[in-house]
Amino acid sequence: MFYNFINFGGVAPLEYVFYMRMTQQDGTNGLNTYYGQTVSSIPGTAGRGDLDVQTAFLNLHESTADFRRGFFIVTNRRLTQKHIDRYGHVPVIRLSEMYLTRAEANFRLGSTTGDTPLNDINLIRNRVGLANLAVVDLAAILTERSLELAFEGHRLHDIKRTQGVTLGTSATTPNGPAWDSPKLILPIPLREIEVNKKLVQNEGYQ
Repeated sequence: MFYNFINFGGVAPLEYVFYMRMTQQDGTNGLNTYYGQTVSSIPGTAGRGDLDVQTAFLNLHESTADFRRGFFIVTNRRLTQKHIDRYGHVPVIRLSEMYLTRAEANFRLGSTTGDTPLNDINLIRNRVGLANLAVVDLAAILTERSLELAFEGHRLHDIKRTQGVTLGTSATTPNGPAWDSPKLILPIPLREIEVNKKLVQNEGYQ
């Protein structure tokens, strides 16, 4: 799914509902070359490796049977394989996210529009090699969302919209910022403020 160019010559997977297409003529995928890494044994990889995967995250996976638990490149560091294809497309919305969003919305509303939350979560679990859950709760849904969409840019938004709960417990470390901290909002670029003097800089960056 994340080796669009390396393995499939740029053909996007059906999993991608909406994505930014990359070609060799466009240039490299800047997101991937920032977070990915050049791996000598895999032609077509490139990157500076600015995303280390911690052991604590690895241990959140309930079983070694979970395909996602092994989807890393380990050299002297541990990096996700989601960002090592130099010309890989940039997924914005994946089909898995749609199932996870529907499961959460239905659970919160007590509805079954499209399908039940349990069926949606089990669909995601089966896809990565995990057995069905017998029952599902909000904590299980949010944990599955965190594992499935890890390193794809969802965590900050999920922390804010769930007020800090993304794994069934607090999403932040004891020394980390609270869900409503101004540190979780990026500053308005200086070039924009210089062009429009009516813009007010976000809290914490004055």
